[in-house]
Amino acid sequence: MLTETKTGKILIVDDEYEIALPLKEFLEYEGYSAFVASNGAVALDKLVNEKDYAVVLLDVNMPDLDGITVLKRLREGMCDTAVIMMSGHGSEEIAVECMRNGAEDYIAKPFALEDMHQRLERAMAHRLALIEKRKLQEEKEDFILMLSHDMKNPLTAVIGSIDIVREKCLGPINGEQEDYLQSAIDSCNEVVVMIDNLLDIRKFEAGKIQMAINSYNGNQLIRRIASQFARPAKHDGIELLVDLEDGSSEIAVDKSSFNRILGNLLGNAMKFTPEGGKISISSRTVSASMLQSLDIPVYTEFPSCFRENAFYYKITVSDTGNGIPADELNLIFDRYTQFKRKTDRERGGAGLGLAYCKLAIDKFGGIIWAKSEAGVGSEFVILLPSVSENSGVN
Repeated sequence: MLTETKTGKILIVDDEYEIALPLKEFLEYEGYSAFVASNGAVALDKLVNEKDYAVVLLDVNMPDLDGITVLKRLREGMCDTAVIMMSGHGSEEIAVECMRNGAEDYIAKPFALEDMHQRLERAMAHRLALIEKRKLQEEKEDFILMLSHDMKNPLTAVIGSIDIVREKCLGPINGEQEDYLQSAIDSCNEVVVMIDNLLDIRKFEAGKIQMAINSYNGNQLIRRIASQFARPAKHDGIELLVDLEDGSSEIAVDKSSFNRILGNLLGNAMKFTPEGGKISISSRTVSASMLQSLDIPVYTEFPSCFRENAFYYKITVSDTGNGIPADELNLIFDRYTQFKRKTDRERGGAGLGLAYCKLAIDKFGGIIWAKSEAGVGSEFVILLPSVSENSGVN
């Protein structure tokens, strides 16, 4: 007597019908809905156009498009169908490769049909668990993003209200009161920046970020941002130095994103530089022949065609803080990674600013890296393709 029909379709991908058809009959007897694809191309077409396959039983050795290639394409396409690899010429190396590329299980031919039944049940259970986990993660992300977005409106109102008092629109205030009100505005603005970083990082990850990339004079953009940090730097007893190379080097960036990148870097420098310290921001134009001399770390990811440029615009933001541990330098651009360096005046952060910087600079076709020495300070370097040649290259 046939068992009750089970949930989820199964696709058998095997070019040997003498194996595929008996397996299909067995699975249908067990209550599954089973289908056969005679090669990898047919299988990919079915899986792309029919989204309800729960498990794929995928032969490793097939002509034209082998099973491992099919598996890789499924995972690259974010297909959540569970995959059990099958092979009559199996080896430990093949099994490891299959699992590394996202297979749920691996079985060698010939196999006992009852064994296949047990593996199917495990693969289906694993797939359902992963789908549920991803669903919960997406709900969590959606909640965080909704909450973050909704927090901006009241924060903007708070900043506006404090600013009205600070500007003495409601009556006179003394210098000390004005300083406290400005500190409150600065703290609120830091939270707004963190929210903006979080929202845009999520847009980057979802492929929904929109940028208006145009040509701008790099030095003019830097001067404008640096001027915004002059007052808070003076208030904290920090010397802010701006050293821009003469010339008119043009860079192709989204102006708003570029401003936020420099704001994040200067903001971090402010957090970690003690009173009496220095922060400097500089620019230089470098030629392609000088790239090797820049000592770019091996962990730096280069965009395609990056090395085909003739000139680059180099921006350096350095501070005299406590530095960053050497083992963190390759991690600091990851999402939610925070510095461990401490100062008496450090303010906390969400570890999002540098992650945003890297994602945005990637969009500009550039690179970013960091150098640091314990007790001496840190240096962040941005290298962007120059869209116009500078009259002087130093």
